[in-house]
Amino acid sequence: MKPIIPVLLLLAVGLPASADDFMATRPLGMGGAHRAIVTGNDSIMLNPAGMSLFRRYSFEAQYLLTPEMGEDGPTEHVFHASVIDNQLAEFATGLAYTRVRRGDDKQGNRYDLAFSLPLSQNLLIGTDIKYLNYDRNQKKDATNVVTVDLGILLRTDFGLNLGVVGYNLTNTADYLEHPVSMAAAVMYSPFRTLEIAFDWFINFQKPKDLADPVGEKETGYSYHFGIEYLLIGQLTLRAGYAHDQTQPGNDDQLWAAGIGYVTQQFAFDFGYSGSLNNSWKKTFGFCLRLFM
Repeated sequence: MKPIIPVLLLLAVGLPASADDFMATRPLGMGGAHRAIVTGNDSIMLNPAGMSLFRRYSFEAQYLLTPEMGEDGPTEHVFHASVIDNQLAEFATGLAYTRVRRGDDKQGNRYDLAFSLPLSQNLLIGTDIKYLNYDRNQKKDATNVVTVDLGILLRTDFGLNLGVVGYNLTNTADYLEHPVSMAAAVMYSPFRTLEIAFDWFINFQKPKDLADPVGEKETGYSYHFGIEYLLIGQLTLRAGYAHDQTQPGNDDQLWAAGIGYVTQQFAFDFGYSGSLNNSWKKTFGFCLRLFM
């Protein structure tokens, strides 16, 4: 890539802001508005507090494709696998592995170890310890650091969830893709089959000049709106919109859509995000979820 989140960016052109390198398929289809929902394994990267929402053991495998990272840029492939165990212990544990390959520009791995604990029936906290190991522009160890995310999730008895997350709290010095940043999120579910979400993301280390990413910084923001509706019991429809101002020289608007099929044992998801300003800017996501 040439970010408490920007994701899949090359020369400040990319997708809706996410937790660094990876936007899971389900939140991808909701424009990135998901940090107060986090009922799946995407909680590991978006808001680790959400891992304690339900007693479960779940596995997810995902693949994301971005045909062009930047106009006429390289294709990016992201492979991701994760597992959450919240069946027996008082706290939930999550493990995740992400492989990123973007032509000769970037390739490498991300490893996540996350924990979540309910402080009360409705107040949850969580942390994600992540190791970032990437090579960029054929330079070894261009990113080779350990950093930490912290999340809080408050749920109510009338369908309202509130979330706050801090990302990369130990500075990675990677200002384009893994900056010190945070997000605040709200989700309202007026009835069981409908969820409406809004996320506000803040990048505290947005470079003022793309040509000098280690130079003077400013604050950048992105806004995410999403909706998810469970249709006829097992079919889920998703839609979203994002306005991203988190990267230098980039003020983009994106739309998103997704669909899922869920049973008690497994689920399939597809997500898509595309730019309203650049026809070439798009990302596709595919996911298989298993519940045990």
